[in-house]
Amino acid sequence: MVIRMKAKNIKKKLIILLLLMMPFLFLGTYNLFENIYGDKNNLKILLNGANSIVVEVGDSYKELGAIAYYKNEKLKDKMEIKSNVDDSKLGSYTVNYKIKYKDIEKEINRKVEVIDSEKPTIKLLGNNRITIIKGNKYIEYGAVAYDNYDKDLTSKITIDDKDVNTNETGDYQVIYTVKDESGNETKIEREVKVTDKIKKEKKVAVLNYHFFYKEKSENCDESICLDIKRFKKQLDYLKENNFYTLTMEEFVRWIYNEIEIPEKSVLITIDDGAHGTSKTNGNHLIPLLEEYKMHATLFLITGWWNLDDYKSNYLDIESHTNDLHYEANCGYRSKVNCVSSLELEKDLKESIKVVNSNKAFCYPYYEYNDKTINIVKKLGFKVAFTGGNTKVTLNVDKYKVPRYIIYDSTSIEEFKKMVN
Repeated sequence: MVIRMKAKNIKKKLIILLLLMMPFLFLGTYNLFENIYGDKNNLKILLNGANSIVVEVGDSYKELGAIAYYKNEKLKDKMEIKSNVDDSKLGSYTVNYKIKYKDIEKEINRKVEVIDSEKPTIKLLGNNRITIIKGNKYIEYGAVAYDNYDKDLTSKITIDDKDVNTNETGDYQVIYTVKDESGNETKIEREVKVTDKIKKEKKVAVLNYHFFYKEKSENCDESICLDIKRFKKQLDYLKENNFYTLTMEEFVRWIYNEIEIPEKSVLITIDDGAHGTSKTNGNHLIPLLEEYKMHATLFLITGWWNLDDYKSNYLDIESHTNDLHYEANCGYRSKVNCVSSLELEKDLKESIKVVNSNKAFCYPYYEYNDKTINIVKKLGFKVAFTGGNTKVTLNVDKYKVPRYIIYDSTSIEEFKKMVN
């Protein structure tokens, strides 16, 4: 009986001892497993920078990285970083950071938003301020729009000209609005002044160019070739002295007493469409017009050149015959004056069809006769250009409009005298 009681007490003491030792046994076991396998709760990843980053489209996304800790120990194990960020495209992206330590893994994500907050730009075609003679129609010259992300937004422009009343003198506004896909909106205005007075004494220089070339790398052995360095000097002078380069529409409407034009206006014209004027034969003209944001008119020989190679918002295309720009021997140098009225009319109709305009015509070799002028008038051309080296006034013969011929030898001083 006594032995049983002692055995029972011993068992009881052993149980109590075991219970007292269990936490220490568990802790030891835990420490053993932790040293071998690690504890996920003690493995942490801290991002450098914010958990969510906004990047402007087109800017470079700069990876800031992350740091991993086990307890308070900074880990040197290599962090695995996976990113689908494309900073050239709008969208929501994820950067994933993952590390493996003591047979356990931890990962965390960073959110990257690529946005577009830049407003598109609108560039008005024609003058920013138009003066219309009372009673004449307001003609919209249009505009072009460009966005840093959506690119060409010209077709998205809305134009509000309901405020303009050309039957009443006064100041009006035409409002141009464009919005990109991100909702960024731009508005600009064109001022329209309706007046009953026009300045009769104004004179305009019409400049006549032909071919453009690079002096050191290209050859052009005609006197009407112009080195692009000299052309740029002329454009620089116009820009620095606030000259306005007219569109053909503006020039024609001024000649017909429908609108006023800026005090310092010039009309730039180019004949033929040959050396240095298109995207396939040198491409000097169009890039310079677009760089300087200046307008010009090309009189194109439509049967010789592809119209699509001359497309620019700064270049109007008008007729220089379809296939009659040849030298002849009939008392005139120009074949235009030697062919029959029927042949001339047929050729000019084809040219009009190609350029989709009968606003202006340019006589080959600056020559004309009564027959040629009559056909030009019959086909609805508003004006026709020749040579003459004098300025244009409002009392000019609209079918003998003079121009200053620009040669490679034309000095900048001579040029200044032409336009001033």
